[in-house]
Formats: sequence, structure tokens, C-alpha cells
Amino acid sequence: MERYYAEVLNYISRSIGCREKAQNIVQEAYLRLLNHTTKNPDHNSTQHRALFFTTAKNIVIDHYRKNQKISNDEEQELIAPVDYEPEKKLAAQQQLDLLYKSIEQLPQKTKQAFVLYKFKNLSQPQIAVQMNISVSMVEKHLATAMMLCRKAMNRK
Repeated sequence: MERYYAEVLNYISRSIGCREKAQNIVQEAYLRLLNHTTKNPDHNSTQHRALFFTTAKNIVIDHYRKNQKISNDEEQELIAPVDYEPEKKLAAQQQLDLLYKSIEQLPQKTKQAFVLYKFKNLSQPQIAVQMNISVSMVEKHLATAMMLCRKAMNRK
């Protein structure tokens, strides 16, 4: 197989246009064939040249397929998700504005409990302590806030 190395290298180098990559591919093909002949000592040695060329070409094809899949994944990343379409973005922004307006229109204590719960991530007992009210009252404020916000969002 050593006598075919330069011939296969030149062929693969012309095929892919890069001598360094070709050397890696031919080296890999050589190792595969060497492993194959070691595992199969009865193998017919008259076809080494053809087997060397075929193995190297198959490795080129494997590398091409592998790289092709990566480039398709990269192309997929370039395609913006539907959520980034201007109409969807505008609709989401309008809904968010409507939600903020409905929160602003809540009664003071209800708004305070809602903001502490949803935006500050405080638990209901923590809100009760901070607002100096019972946990039961916090639950009522939160239920009222959720109901009024839902109504406002549904009216849209």
C-alpha cells in the first residue's frame, strides 16, 4: 500500500483542493486498510490499489456529508423563528402594554401585592409581613389582580 500512497494523495488532493486535508484523509484511509488487513490476513492483496482509492474517496464523502449537515444546521439558525416576525413582535408588545396599563389601574393595595408576587418573586407570607396584612388578604388581592388583568386582556 505504501507504493500507492503518493498516487492516492495526489488524486484526493485534486479532488478536495487542499493538500493538508488530503494528507489527513489518505492517512486515515491507510490506517483503515492496515487495520482491515491485520484483522483479515486471508484478504486478497491484489486489489490494494483499488481498495486504497475507494476507501479514501469514501472518507472524502463522509467528511462532505458531515460538513454538509453542520452547514445546514447553521443555515437553520439563520432563519428567524416565527416569534421574531414584525407582526408577532408588535402584537406581543401591544399585549404587554395592555397588561401594564391594567396593572396600573388596579387598586393600590392589590397592585402592591401583585407586583411583589409577580415581579419581586416574594411568597405570600413574605408579602403579608411586608404589607402588614394577613396571608388570606394577600390571596384575595392576588385573585382580584389576576381576574382584573384577565378581563382587560380579553377585552382587547
